[in-house]
Amino acid sequence: MVERKIMLRSFIASVLTLLIFTGFTKQEYHPSKGGQLVNSLLAKAAKIIKDKYKVNPCGVGVAMPGGPIQEVTLCFDTKFPYTKEQLRELLINTSVELLRQVNENKEIQEYLKERPFTIKNIEIIIYNHDENGFGLKDPQISVANISQGVLNYSTIDPEDSFKYKNEYEESYEEALKALSTP
Repeated sequence: MVERKIMLRSFIASVLTLLIFTGFTKQEYHPSKGGQLVNSLLAKAAKIIKDKYKVNPCGVGVAMPGGPIQEVTLCFDTKFPYTKEQLRELLINTSVELLRQVNENKEIQEYLKERPFTIKNIEIIIYNHDENGFGLKDPQISVANISQGVLNYSTIDPEDSFKYKNEYEESYEEALKALSTP
């Protein structure tokens, strides 16, 4: 009789464990309307940028604490090494394209914290690679990004790939001026 109780308890514990791990208590995630719109917008913008600038999308992000969209992010991988000048132009062009996509989308406007979005609400990150897909080390720039209206260029330390060796920064206005100077 005691053996039967132990077996019954073991059986019940096993069934409960199975139900928990198979989704009996699983809650589904349903993004808000704003979340759905921003996901769709980022996917569309990533495809446009991929096709136009020949870079591979590798990530997206959105800052929307408490509901309103405050910032959107797209990340890309290069297919060959870009120079600082090429990265500057790519960052400016892709951030302007993403900004255009946000500001021209009528549906998403009510979900934005600031209207219209500005360059300070856009983030683009570019991971610079060689032709074989490997990351670059100093003196070549390995990561370039624009965030909060500031462009950053970072090189990886050849001795420690978890550290940056050099970092360069310029404002959006300085970058535009550098692009317009022959």
